Amino acid sequence: MKINKGQIRISSRKKNLSFEWKRGKGHRLSYIINRIRWHFFPRIHHLSDFPSHVDIEISSACNLRCPMCYTITDDFKKKVNVGMMDFEFYKKLIDECAKNNLFSIRISFRGESFIHKDVFEMIKYAKDAGIKEVSSLTHGGMLDDEKFRKLIELNLDWLTISFDGIGETYNKIRAPNNYDEQVSKIKRFHEIKKELGVVKPIIKVQSVIPAIAENPVEFYDTFEPIVDQIGANPLIDYSHKALDSEFIENFTCPVLWQRLVIGSDGKVLLCSQDEYGMAIVGDANKESIYEIWHGKKLNDARESHLKKMGVEEVSPCKLCPLPRKTIPTNVKIGDRNVSSYDYTNWKNEIDKNSSRYSTKSKKK
Repeated sequence: MKINKGQIRISSRKKNLSFEWKRGKGHRLSYIINRIRWHFFPRIHHLSDFPSHVDIEISSACNLRCPMCYTITDDFKKKVNVGMMDFEFYKKLIDECAKNNLFSIRISFRGESFIHKDVFEMIKYAKDAGIKEVSSLTHGGMLDDEKFRKLIELNLDWLTISFDGIGETYNKIRAPNNYDEQVSKIKRFHEIKKELGVVKPIIKVQSVIPAIAENPVEFYDTFEPIVDQIGANPLIDYSHKALDSEFIENFTCPVLWQRLVIGSDGKVLLCSQDEYGMAIVGDANKESIYEIWHGKKLNDARESHLKKMGVEEVSPCKLCPLPRKTIPTNVKIGDRNVSSYDYTNWKNEIDKNSSRYSTKSKKK
């Protein structure tokens, strides 16, 4: 069973170990226990009393229109109730998570969390409640020096910045964000952390592999000195064109034993790969997280995977990248070969004919 499939670490082994060490700062024993749960519970199919991690999507909306993102598809617009999570409802979720000694939450999933008007208060509430690791994914366009200092003050643990490509490639994908401005911003975040003598938030920069395929060394050299980790992922088939993919024989999904994903409207999705909400397993407006985690719908999905029938019986699993077979590849970074992969029967490239790709970047 492959855990964390899709997470390709471009950073050196030393840097990756440092990242994990920094991630556990302040609660190292709890972090080690959490990692044991995360990696081994799925392998032995042990259902914990409460999830090891909960994704709480405070915003399913985004202010960018990146060409490879599912949020711009017609399906997403039709099927997903795009909006912002109510702060009082969020507090209810955090209270239950804290009561059950949950180690980590991420306040993002499909949208951009930093467009939520209460995002900083939400981070504070979670940390004050005792959640040990609070993280977020962001495109970074909403942040500046003042807001980053606020994140340090609030003890945010981990910030992943999606950063696809170098120069004009980035500008075309991430418009209206501007490449030079965003790199300067991340450099400043690094300087602020040094100035204040703090480790957190640890910062990871990640890209889709096609966006850096022509210049991976330049991408690496740009960010290696100023972030804690660099990652990249193969492009995922969010358009669902690769339905003839080959699937791994006897596949059992680890995610159903690891985490729970709560959308901005309170609906609970089957897993973190069910971006369209094809299989709603509960409603946190009406049920507790505990009830949903142990509920019939999730247990039925787990049972299908235990029978090695998840792809056939659980609708989102047929479209998920996790059970798909892959072809080993390498990303050359200087004298290092970083192990990567492509999905079978799926071209790992951004559609440059997309009207979104041709959008001109705007300087602020």
